[in-house]
Amino acid sequence: MNRVSWLACGTALLFLHSSLLLAQHHGSHGVGAAGGLPPSTVSKPDDLSDFKKALALQATPDQLEQFQRLTQSTQAARKGAQELLQLAEKQSIGDLFRSGDLLTSTVDEAHTSSQRFMQSLSPTQKSQLKDAAKKLARANSELRKINKSLSEHVSRSAIDSKEITADAEKLNKALSDLQITQLEIANQMGIQDTEDSQ
Repeated sequence: MNRVSWLACGTALLFLHSSLLLAQHHGSHGVGAAGGLPPSTVSKPDDLSDFKKALALQATPDQLEQFQRLTQSTQAARKGAQELLQLAEKQSIGDLFRSGDLLTSTVDEAHTSSQRFMQSLSPTQKSQLKDAAKKLARANSELRKINKSLSEHVSRSAIDSKEITADAEKLNKALSDLQITQLEIANQMGIQDTEDSQ
């Protein structure tokens, strides 16, 4: 009888030990866990919705190229506005005319790049970027208005450096606002390389 008791105890211990090892193998749930299955990996509805939104906003390769052109032209226009401000301080009329004329062309290019980029957006992107798109439209409108004023002031036979300075300051501010809005759109669209806009 002694032998049978030892055999029964040994079998029970062996069975208990193997079930503990099996439970550890299936995710450390221990004995009695729901069948030793791994934890659920199903996403929550909010996570899936956020993922789908981010995917829909993701910029296409063509949009990435257009955005880079947009930030480069905006940066060039801003640099031109700052250079015009420096020239206006020196009151060199010939230089003001050339620089002002060049700046109006550069600002027109930035404005056109911005319009092209916004036209490239899909209906879903336009819907999701509605607030940023409105900001961009306002910034573009302001930019166009100031650029028109600068163009008129530069084309006069008697150039007034104070008027040009005022226009250049307004352009610099409007271009800065435009860059901020561009960065906001870039962040929402997952565009990482925005070094040209800073």
